[in-house]
Amino acid sequence: MSSTALANARNIVGLINDGAFRGLRQLPPDTFNVAVTSPPYYWARDYGLIDQLGHEDTVEEYITSLARIFDEVKRVLHPEGVFYLNIGDTYYSGNGQPHGIDPRSPSRNFMRSKYRPVDQPGWGIPKKSLIGIPWKLAFELQNRGWTLRSDIIWNRHNAFAEPTARDRPHRQYEHVFLFSKSRFYSYDRTALEDDEDVWSIPIGRERRIEHNAPFPVELAERCILTGSPPGGYVLDPFVGSGTTLIAALRTERNAVGIDLSSAYCGEVAELLRKKHHCNPVDWQELENRLSTEPSGWASWKGNKANYRKPGTKREAESQPHNGQGVAPTHTVEP
Repeated sequence: MSSTALANARNIVGLINDGAFRGLRQLPPDTFNVAVTSPPYYWARDYGLIDQLGHEDTVEEYITSLARIFDEVKRVLHPEGVFYLNIGDTYYSGNGQPHGIDPRSPSRNFMRSKYRPVDQPGWGIPKKSLIGIPWKLAFELQNRGWTLRSDIIWNRHNAFAEPTARDRPHRQYEHVFLFSKSRFYSYDRTALEDDEDVWSIPIGRERRIEHNAPFPVELAERCILTGSPPGGYVLDPFVGSGTTLIAALRTERNAVGIDLSSAYCGEVAELLRKKHHCNPVDWQELENRLSTEPSGWASWKGNKANYRKPGTKREAESQPHNGQGVAPTHTVEP
């Protein structure tokens, strides 16, 4: 494992080059206000790494591997924290290994050299079926104690067409599940910008580093703004191209990202130095920052201490005005 910390004038980010589970074990409990991540999808890409996630022999092994990692996310999440999980599905082919070259998607040509389990017969479900991985994972996390609060539909309205799919609609959305660590938590709905549980956010076409599947900064920013206060703490256990770290800096939060790829970690660190005005600092500075309460925590409108129950009056309405204190502004809903 190696770790790097970088800081700009206001915030600090850290990069841990290790597997997600091992990297999370290095972090303190009950710390991060929001976790935002998109793990490798099941047999969708080949990152060329030993022990890479997404290449398990069975869906059950894949789900268990992710759930074990997200148990650690739950450990390091603040008691009032939330977790945004972007996850896509995979089709079961069962038709044997494909041949030839796919000129439209070179990143998927790895399946010509690796015989994927989803191409092997004998699964006991009809060929060409969606496997249902997002919901399988969501239910497993629910069984492990996570509260599943919302299934957000990410409408990727500029998604690439699927020219080989002639007998079904092309895929233009993915799931972004919102989990909370406990029944009562902190959250700022005003940052949703009236999109509620369907988010129409285009896929980012900017190629920041040599990464196959980055998700857009705007998506990560919305998750961060709803789930953390100014100066708060953000986590991404599969940092990839650095989207979450960039979004954290743009929204003036601190963040930690983890990735198994030393190439990705190195390229993201270089990107933060060159384009986001960050300079290397001692890792202890990051640890010191994480050990203190975020600067905007008490006054943040999403802080559950600033909620009020439906039907109750605000403090300013129920008591004579004395010019002291800030009246809560949110209501608590099911």
